[in-house]
Amino acid sequence: MEYLFTYGTLQENEIQLNLFKRKLKGDKDILKGYLLSKNRVYGRYPTVSKTDDTLDSVIGMAYELTPLELKKADAYEGEGYERHRVVLASGKTAWAFMERLD
Repeated sequence: MEYLFTYGTLQENEIQLNLFKRKLKGDKDILKGYLLSKNRVYGRYPTVSKTDDTLDSVIGMAYELTPLELKKADAYEGEGYERHRVVLASGKTAWAFMERLD
C-alpha cells in the first residue's frame, strides 16, 4: 500500500469513484515546508511550492492507494504534474503531485 497526499481534485468523491471505482480511505494530514502556489497547472489546477520554511504548510488528505491506483492517479494528473516523495506531519511517507517544471 502507498500513501498519496492530495490537496485538490483527488479529494472529491466523484473523481475518486470515476478514477478508482471506490471512495478512498485516508486521514487529514499536513505537508510542512510547502505552500499552495499562485501558479496553476493548465491555468486552472492548484499546485504546491516548496519553501523549506517549517511554518509554511498545506492541509490535505493522505489516502491509501494500491500501486495500480497510483498509476491511475499519474494518468489522471497528466504531464503538467510529477510525483514526489514527501514526509507528512504525521510521519507518513507519501507521494504528492507537484507542478512539472522542466
